[in-house]
Amino acid sequence: MDSYKSNNQMSISVERLDDDTLDLGQYWRILKRYKISVLLVVLLFTLLGVFIAIKSVPIYQATVKIQADPIQPSATNTDSYIMNSMVFLFYETQYEIIQSRNVSETVVEKLDLINRYKKELAEDEILQKNSSWISDLASSLKSSLSSSDNIEPIAPTDEQLKIILANGIRSQLTVEGGTQSQIINISYESDDPEYAAEIVNAVSEAYISFGLEARLGQIKNTAKWLSEQLEDLKTTLQSSEENLREFRTSAGLMDTDQQQRIANTQLSNLNTELVRAQTSLSEAQEMYTQVQKLDKSKGDYLSLGPVLQNQTVRDLGGEESDQLRRVEELNERYGDKHPKMIAARSDLIGAKSNLNREVDKIVENISKQYRLAQVQVDNIRDLITRTKTELQSFQGSGFELSRLEREVENNRRIHESFLGRLMEADVSGDYDASNIRVIDNATTPSFPVRPRVAVILIVSMFLGLVFGIVLVVLREMLGNVFRTPDQIENDLHLPSLGITPMVKKGEKFVIPEMQYIQDQRSTFAEAINTIRTGLLFSNIDNPPQTVLITSTVGSEGKTTLAINLAVAFSQLDKTLLIELDLRKPAIGKDLSLSNAIGLGDILADSGVDSSIVSHIDGAPNLSVITCGRIPPNPMELLSSKRFAHLLESLKERYTHIIIDSPPTLPVSDACVLSKLADTTVIAVKAEGTKINMVKEAVARLQKVNANISGVVLTQASPQKMSYYGEHYYQEGYYGVDPVKG
Repeated sequence: MDSYKSNNQMSISVERLDDDTLDLGQYWRILKRYKISVLLVVLLFTLLGVFIAIKSVPIYQATVKIQADPIQPSATNTDSYIMNSMVFLFYETQYEIIQSRNVSETVVEKLDLINRYKKELAEDEILQKNSSWISDLASSLKSSLSSSDNIEPIAPTDEQLKIILANGIRSQLTVEGGTQSQIINISYESDDPEYAAEIVNAVSEAYISFGLEARLGQIKNTAKWLSEQLEDLKTTLQSSEENLREFRTSAGLMDTDQQQRIANTQLSNLNTELVRAQTSLSEAQEMYTQVQKLDKSKGDYLSLGPVLQNQTVRDLGGEESDQLRRVEELNERYGDKHPKMIAARSDLIGAKSNLNREVDKIVENISKQYRLAQVQVDNIRDLITRTKTELQSFQGSGFELSRLEREVENNRRIHESFLGRLMEADVSGDYDASNIRVIDNATTPSFPVRPRVAVILIVSMFLGLVFGIVLVVLREMLGNVFRTPDQIENDLHLPSLGITPMVKKGEKFVIPEMQYIQDQRSTFAEAINTIRTGLLFSNIDNPPQTVLITSTVGSEGKTTLAINLAVAFSQLDKTLLIELDLRKPAIGKDLSLSNAIGLGDILADSGVDSSIVSHIDGAPNLSVITCGRIPPNPMELLSSKRFAHLLESLKERYTHIIIDSPPTLPVSDACVLSKLADTTVIAVKAEGTKINMVKEAVARLQKVNANISGVVLTQASPQKMSYYGEHYYQEGYYGVDPVKG
């Protein structure tokens, strides 16, 4: 037993580690176990989906396809562009316009829906069971217009009807598209296919008319405003032109630009002349300075450039040279006193005098040119100063002139701009092309878009499958009962001795209490043998002699286990089955024993009489002591020393003693008897007994130091347990069928 506890603790630790992992096989086994329940839930949801599909009113959808160009057509402007972000805003705006109340009200007026509503309302006033859209709308109108005080509803006006009908159209209208192309799809849903097509086509026409009217109306308003502004601008332009003319006349000024050009030309010419005069003055001054530095008496004037360049000077110089050469020749020939010599000297003096006079004229001319250049520079400078003064004086008056001229020019430009815009508006007002075009008009739909029966059925089956799986998994996880022996060992930390299979009941079948006797090679008998072997090996050195069979509550198969286990032990040696459930005995009834003498008679005598011991056919080594007469004080009887002595005396006569005791929780008889027995076996009904109740029963027995060998899972279905592991299921007993003689 101690070795089992250590092994069990190891298995518990391993099990806790396994709990941290997801066991998909466990969930699969749960689904296999409850597959019928899951299929029933799926079937229920499928039937619900079929019911919804049948009861749903068919809804038809009509769609019209239009093209919306973000660029407005224009009769004057052929090249227009628009930003990508503005394109997105354009289509979002168009969606809102299509779904606007204005467009829907236009549809109501165009199709005369108010009169159609009134006409059909009058026709259906008695029955009011017509399924058309107008009758449904009439019901909603009456409910919305009626008050909670049961006051007779007031008939809506035509304006109210138009708004309500327009809102009804808007609620069933969907718009999409315009993201990857210029195509917009407008759809309308109704239970009447012809009405759906009629409405959506009217919506597209109303939308196109709305856009065209809005554009043309804007152009007309612009043209009207431009005409009004143009008259004011014309008056303003004329007034500014008159002011300019009067100012020019009074100031004696010409055009500002022309006046400026003249002044600039004069100033530029004067500056050019000044530069030329200054250049001449510089040259004359240089020559004059050179003349002042030369000595006339030494004949330095002859080295001057103008003197050297003068033809007359060169001629006179040549004549002087000729006279000088003649004088030298005559001097050598005739001497100083010769008349020819005297005449030649006189001619030489005349030549020199002429040359000097001509040189003096040139030098005097240089001085005059220098003084003239000075005067000319001063005059040009004075003229430039007077011109600048006049220009500054002109600018003082020119500012006002420029202001008036700018005013006239600005007014003229504004007037011309407004005039051009007005002409464009007049031309555009006559151009009624729209940027919206219908690509495909809506046709009467042949098939409804809702309900989509296939989708409803698929969704219903899927939801049923999910709900069924969740339901069975929750049922399995929240189920507070034992289903397998492994669960017993994990939760109770006690050995599982085995199971007793579920046995079919009926007149054609053997009762569970007689299963081992009737067929010792059956699966049931083999399960009992397994329990017997477990008890014998629970303490192999000192096997238990007295075995107490108890349970948590009643109807757990405790008595069936005790009877069949006693029969199994009788196959080994002499065995006694004692019925100590003195409150609700069942062994005598189950085994059809007619002996009325029982345990009370044994306790009354000092020994065991063979007459109170019963025997069962098919189990020669088995003796049975029934309860007999139900005592008034079972607890005192079982707690007495006489019963303890009786049990000791029975141990001397029988090798094995099986005791069928009452359940542990209702009464405390089992706790008293567990102290007298060598070991205790607890019977737990599979999928019946609550885990907390079993734990309480085990705790009560452990408080009195009962030696619990293990737990037996009773009334278990191996087929159901096979969903928790294939090792729980057996087709039959492994062996050879006995030969029938």
